[in-house]
Amino acid sequence: MDAILTLVKARLGRLDTSLDEYLTARIQAAIEELATAGIHVTGSSRDNMLVADMVVWQYQNRDKDGGMPEWLRLARRERYLQEGI
Repeated sequence: MDAILTLVKARLGRLDTSLDEYLTARIQAAIEELATAGIHVTGSSRDNMLVADMVVWQYQNRDKDGGMPEWLRLARRERYLQEGI
């Protein structure tokens, strides 16, 4: 989870630790959301990036209407399809 937190903070341009607890909770929530959808995060670089992308998008769009962007929806779908392999 530390690797994902590092990725999220880099994407958000945050060097401080003031939001670490909040972002860690968001990361855990994203992992649980993916598990509910049938995607089990393995800790691979690709999975870490998917979770980080989800967390950053959710964080930056938490007060906005609208759905998940197409690129993120497709990445999530592709990862779901790999789950059966």
